[in-house]
Order: sequence, then structure tokens, then C-alpha cells
Amino acid sequence: MTMNDNPTPPHDGCTCGPEAPGCEKMIYIGKLPDMDADESNLLADRAVQTVGGQTYGSGSDPLYHDLVQVTMNDENGDGVIRPDNAGESETITHDAAAESRDYKIDTSFLARDTEVTVLNEDGTTSTICTTVRVIQDDAGNTFIMPPPEGASREEIEAMTSKPIVSVTFPTERDCYDLCTKSVFTDRSCFPCFGRGTMIETEFGPLPVEKLCPEMKVWTRDNGLKPLVWTGSRHLGALHLQAYPNLRPIRIRAGALGRDLPLRDLVVSPQHRILVRSKIAQRLFGTFEVLVAAKQLLQLDGIDIAEDLEEVDYFHLLFDQHEIVVSDGAETESLYTGAEALKSVGPAARDEILTLFPELRDRDFQTDPPRAARPLTSGRMARKLAVRHKQNRRELVS
Repeated sequence: MTMNDNPTPPHDGCTCGPEAPGCEKMIYIGKLPDMDADESNLLADRAVQTVGGQTYGSGSDPLYHDLVQVTMNDENGDGVIRPDNAGESETITHDAAAESRDYKIDTSFLARDTEVTVLNEDGTTSTICTTVRVIQDDAGNTFIMPPPEGASREEIEAMTSKPIVSVTFPTERDCYDLCTKSVFTDRSCFPCFGRGTMIETEFGPLPVEKLCPEMKVWTRDNGLKPLVWTGSRHLGALHLQAYPNLRPIRIRAGALGRDLPLRDLVVSPQHRILVRSKIAQRLFGTFEVLVAAKQLLQLDGIDIAEDLEEVDYFHLLFDQHEIVVSDGAETESLYTGAEALKSVGPAARDEILTLFPELRDRDFQTDPPRAARPLTSGRMARKLAVRHKQNRRELVS
């Protein structure tokens, strides 16, 4: 199949994928009938009869012309927004229906073996079968989402590497997962350190990649404590290109306060940094809070490390959430919340659950793990950063 009558569009902006933190480029496939007719459960019970066998997009009206930026309003900062019948009040914002306003997610589902036709650089098209993820808001606006960061390499490449012309959903019900329960708002839920970060240990500062279980690391609240588990993951250039919001954050020497950090500190976007200030006291009722690095980007000296083509991330896990010293700054260890466990990958998750079997059946909504300090929501963290910038106050004082 060729599309010589349609010029090849520029690659940037033509695929499904992440934008700024909290935003996603999604493909709008129209205002469709309600696919969650029974609000007593989380099933998209009419999804198959609505989209099964249907094709959205064509050579003359390709889907890459229907990209919409959707903002995920994750007020509590837990990395997900749940459907409206799960008792959540968080929303998404978009202007797909000409008016930009907030909507609740009514339902979400995924469809395996969906035929996705993409546009090649030479103007021809090719079709592959992959998984497609769909959300519908409470007004019927329906979108194809980018795959989560933990999806298979095949799915990520299919949905992010080339402009999408059309999708044809399968007719077989077995191809659908109609109860996805929640929608990830952030593809970078894992807190970790970049290679070379110097961690204070029983032997003095050591590179994070040299640490191993049972080695004692200095913690703010409990002195020297043995590590229970360490993990790592490598993100190459193609992965970071597909998921730019996984790019590390560089905190320049002195950006947090006097000599804090002692040298440039590189962490993942979701890695929380200890903030200690009177402004934090006024906003949260406590002088010390933990704030995700990505929420501090508007401050001088804290930026996305665009120059790094690839990154190695390292996790440090204790028997409980701790604050450690990294390049002189106080930051968190791995927090074993539900979204962090999902994001570390299946092999690492199995290792952690073997060490902490009680996490397998834990209800994280009603019984979250204890945090070393209060964890701020995205909205309040950004407010905290703005206050510090406006008042020219250090984050750690």
C-alpha cells in the first residue's frame, strides 16, 4: 500500500508519546458511545461491540493528523488516575472537543493483536499487529494512549517510532483486557540515582554502582543501615527518544543550598529530594518534605540532562524508606509503593517481593508504606518551588 499522494509528515509530533511531565500526546479517534455502561464495576463492558472490527484513520485521513495533548491532573502525585467509578476525583484536560476543559476518565482498556498501519520514510506504509491502549472520558471522547515505559520493546517501537496512519481493532473478545483499573500519568515512577553518584557509606563516599546488599549506608534517621537490595537498569538512546520524560534531571552543585549538592547530582525525574525550609512549614505544616526532582525544574540550576544520550539508573532499598546522602544532598531511597513496584520491571519486582512477601497482598491505597518524610503531590510541589523562586529562598536552609 502506498501513500504517494500524501507527503511524508515530519517525524517529530507524528507518533504517540509523552510530552512534558504530566502531559501526553494521544491520538483522538472521536466521540464514541459509552463503553462503560455498568458503573458498578471497572469493566469497559461495551468496548468490544463498540470498536471491535472498526478501523480508525485512513490514507486520506491519517491518525497522525489527530494528535491531541492531554494533561493528566494527578493531584495526589501517585502516578495514576483511576476511572470515575473508582471513587477518584482527578481529571484529564484536553481540547479535543474544541473547548479545553477538565474531564474524568470513564474507562480504559487495552486490545492485543490490533492492526496498526504506519507511514515509512519512503512514503509507503506497513502494517503490524501490536497492543493498543485506549481511554474514554466521561463525555465519550476516546483516545489511543502511548504505551507505558514498562511495555514490551515491540509495542514501544510500533507505537512511537513512525507516524500512525490507522488502527483496526480485533473482533475477538479474548484479545481485550477490559479492566485496566488505572491510567499511568507518569512513565518515570522509579526513583533512582545516575551512575557515579557518591553515596555516604560506612567506608565513606562510594559510587552508587559499587554498592551491594548488606553494605552499610548512612541514613538520616537511623545512622548506618545495611542495604537489603540494589538494582539497576540501562536506558539507551532509542528508549530515551521514545520516552523523553525518562531523561535524568541534573541538579547543579549549590542549586539546593550552600554547597548542596557538593557536585552535580543526576537522578531520575521521580526521585525525591529533601526540602527543608520555612516555606515548606507554611505549606505543609512541617519543615521537611520530599519533592520529586521533576517538580523543581523551574528553579535555577535544576534541568533535564538533555546532553546525556543514555543513562544507567541505580536503586537502593532498605527495610524501610530512608533518607541518604548523595553527592552531599539528602535524597530518598527506593519507596516500595505500588507504582514504584510496577516500574522497576518484573524481574526486580519478583526479587523485592521475595524479600518482602507482605507486599504481595498489601492494599496500597488504604495501607501505604511509611514514608521517611511527607511526600508532596505534584501540584503542591510546584507551588513550593514557585514560592522559593519568588522569595529567592534556598530549598535547604
